[in-house]
Amino acid sequence: MAAEREEPKDLFSSRFALLLVALGMAIGTGNIWRFPRIIAKFDGGGTFLIPWVIFLFTWSIPLLIVEFSIGKKTRRGVVASLSSMLGPKLAWLGAFVALCTTMIMCYYAVIAGWCGIYVIESLRGAIGALGKEAATEHFKGLAQGAPALLATALVFGIAAFFVARGLRGGIERANKIFLPILFALLLVLLVVGLTREGAHRGIDYMFRVNGDALLTTKPWLEALSQSAFSTGAGWGLLMTFAIGSSTKENGVGNALITGVGNNTASLVAAMATIPAVFALAPLLNADAVQVLQTNTPGNTGMAMVWIPRLFGELGAAGPWLSAMFFLALTFAALTSLIAMVELATRCVMDLGLSRRRAIGFVCGVGFAAGIPSAMSLGFLDNQDWAWGLGLLISGLICVIAVWRVGCDTFRREWINRSGVGFQLGPWFNWVLMAAIPVQFAWLLGWWFYESVSGKWAAHWWDPLDTYSVGTCVAQWTLAFVVLRLLNRKLKPPVDQDS
Repeated sequence: MAAEREEPKDLFSSRFALLLVALGMAIGTGNIWRFPRIIAKFDGGGTFLIPWVIFLFTWSIPLLIVEFSIGKKTRRGVVASLSSMLGPKLAWLGAFVALCTTMIMCYYAVIAGWCGIYVIESLRGAIGALGKEAATEHFKGLAQGAPALLATALVFGIAAFFVARGLRGGIERANKIFLPILFALLLVLLVVGLTREGAHRGIDYMFRVNGDALLTTKPWLEALSQSAFSTGAGWGLLMTFAIGSSTKENGVGNALITGVGNNTASLVAAMATIPAVFALAPLLNADAVQVLQTNTPGNTGMAMVWIPRLFGELGAAGPWLSAMFFLALTFAALTSLIAMVELATRCVMDLGLSRRRAIGFVCGVGFAAGIPSAMSLGFLDNQDWAWGLGLLISGLICVIAVWRVGCDTFRREWINRSGVGFQLGPWFNWVLMAAIPVQFAWLLGWWFYESVSGKWAAHWWDPLDTYSVGTCVAQWTLAFVVLRLLNRKLKPPVDQDS
């Protein structure tokens, strides 16, 4: 079992600061552009929202509790923390969690760059008057090639600037700047959307429940997917930030606030966009539901194609509102990217490098690995598919690490030991032993079934097919083999028990 380490010198200034950073970690572009699109898949968003709330408490919050408890006790990066629990021979399993999030970091920086580009494009008034096809082609031109490469380098530079200054002086400060502005922008867009004629149809659509659809598996699987991918649970991010926790309170309350705060942000983002779409789509002779469901490479159809056109119907205010929307996206992307860079940096620091050298290595490698995604939307879609699903494995690995310690021991000694905060009963053991593994198998099985059925992949076995099972298995297997070969170099530091 891992020995408990002393508090590091670089701590967050308060519990509020820690929670602010945790919210910044969880709230990303998926809250703003993916969430409304998923709601629109059902005849009534409430059909999705009910299981989405349920899975918040059966998947996301339990994993966030696990992550926070591990990070606070071990005070190490993801690889060293999980290795100390799994044992030195299984260090490669813990390394997969860090690798998975780092691979996402590489293409997520490209997406963050798109958002920044579109702030400028909105202010230029270059996209509001474009038709659907022209807007799609305009996006493809900006999202691939030199503009995307330059924007990716810039956002990595911004992330490195804040991460170099540590938890309190850099990451905490970044979130104190970006998050309040993000929520202020969303609230302005919320007011604009709700005050438009016809906006009430969007609110009705968001919360209406289709009882027949609720009895099918589709909304439940989509809800579990959104909960798994959106909150940051199982990514290792909260495990990393728990290193800077100075509070005596256990991780239950922190995980609860992080998960609920993330879902609240998703609802605010949806209410800032869906009513506006229902109010403005008729002005373009477009169906609001089809607008929300529009998909393009990079899963950006609603955001990059329709939002500028819809706000363009608001006259002189249109470009400014469009810029506000994309600025909110940019800040959401940056706070999440900073968290990913910190995770990778902390893991490299555990190998003996200074923070500044580790950041240079992480951002340099991250930019190089992100170049293919900046040059090809198809490659980015493939990485999002393979490593997005890889997060499910990461979540399971965190639970397996708890199994090695013992679920009851972990609950009593790692979570409840301080006696401060919510105390978890024996029922939590069953969440870790049964509920999360069952949800993992169900969700991964569904995504693979969708691929095998021919819905997404022409040849499910082909490792070069963007959305195939074969590409996931090939990339994950390669990662596991390489990490297994490097296992000796991944062992936890000597001052941790294995």
